[in-house]
Amino acid sequence: MLYVTTRNNRDAFTPNRVLHENRCPDGGLYLPFHPPHFAQQDLEALAEKPFNHRVAEVLNLLFRTKLTGWDIDFAAGRQPVRLTTLRHRIHVAQTWYNPEWSYESLQNRLTGLLCEMTAEPTDWVAIAVRIAVLFGIYGELRNMGIGSADIALVTGDFSAPISAWYARQWGLPVGNIICCCNENKNLWELICYGQLRTDAITIQTDVPEADVAIPTGLERLIYGCGGAAEVERYLDACRCGRMYCPGDAVLSKLRKGLNVSVVSNSRLERVVPNVYRTHGCLMSSGTALAYAGLLDYRAQTGVAGDA
Repeated sequence: MLYVTTRNNRDAFTPNRVLHENRCPDGGLYLPFHPPHFAQQDLEALAEKPFNHRVAEVLNLLFRTKLTGWDIDFAAGRQPVRLTTLRHRIHVAQTWYNPEWSYESLQNRLTGLLCEMTAEPTDWVAIAVRIAVLFGIYGELRNMGIGSADIALVTGDFSAPISAWYARQWGLPVGNIICCCNENKNLWELICYGQLRTDAITIQTDVPEADVAIPTGLERLIYGCGGAAEVERYLDACRCGRMYCPGDAVLSKLRKGLNVSVVSNSRLERVVPNVYRTHGCLMSSGTALAYAGLLDYRAQTGVAGDA
């Protein structure tokens, strides 16, 4: 698979370059030149395999590697991600089942398999790992009889929401993507009001992964909805510290299947103990933010399918 960037879709780059560089020399973020597509039969075949074999197949497709499910087992454990089902058709994917008890450890271990090094993953590698994990989780849901599900994620640098967005574009039956913000709610203002402050200041909260004023990965979503020309408009607004306001056509695409919830830091202090008391599930602050954002989305829209 070859790659282009959000600022140049004419020059192609190899997976090896993407594995070792965060950005192209022109400053653009890497993304696949010809994105893969998973047909229904491909998804069914993946679901029949163990979780780690699904992850290996997706990573091999994106980086021309030859990983096996056993490689993933050895690096990340046999069950690095586990599902906990709560009431009201909510399924919590917990990604910290590894010796270091963190998703970052899982991500770094899988990056080590791809890059043969222990350095921090590049921007695209981090997204690719998330996409592979999502395909792995989908197989688990499918085996539970769930064909499609909404997904709630912490916004942060936007790597989690854009991973779900790409996975859906490539054929994974993801319904609505709920991007969950805290007091750093610039994305909410963009989706709801069609404007984004490019001079916003980060507000520190108890969920550091959500404490991002201007999400880096947002550039990829803007490219996906408006192309390189729209990215240049966005970057020009950022350079000058102006408000970024996409046109109606681009804004309509941004909003398609993408929703934003805002959850205050003070509310999270109640969510974690309440969920543990009622469901026996101990959530991290980030998971609690996504859970509360999902509940808000359901209350506002009346949509209450699997998530």
